Amino acid sequence: MDSAVQWGNKAAETIKGYADFAVNEHQENLAYNEILTNPDVLSDYTLKFFGPEGPYPVYESEGELETKGYPTAPVQQNAMAQLGQMPAPPQAEAPQAPENFWGTFSEQMARDPQNAWRTLNQAQPQTVANKLFVME
Repeated sequence: MDSAVQWGNKAAETIKGYADFAVNEHQENLAYNEILTNPDVLSDYTLKFFGPEGPYPVYESEGELETKGYPTAPVQQNAMAQLGQMPAPPQAEAPQAPENFWGTFSEQMARDPQNAWRTLNQAQPQTVANKLFVME
């Protein structure tokens, strides 16, 4: 009998915990709904969020950027020079003649199937459409 009472008490506590959670979630959803549907509330919330007391303050002048707690790093002058040292992307191959395209694609599939999409990418749309029409 005592174990049934203990089980009942634990179940009641669990149900109360779920109910409290549901009430909190409902209140939070109402708050989100109010923020998203009322432009005045959204504006106030945004101003507080990005204001000086909010988690992501926005500064409008260089002097405000130097406030304590928001260190700024100087911009690297050689960043553009480093970009110039990167290799250029590979050039696309010249498009194939339509009658020879499928032969080239077949050879590419046999040699290097993981890169065959590049050959297929170079095809004219009509070439692929004709192949699909013939297959149907």
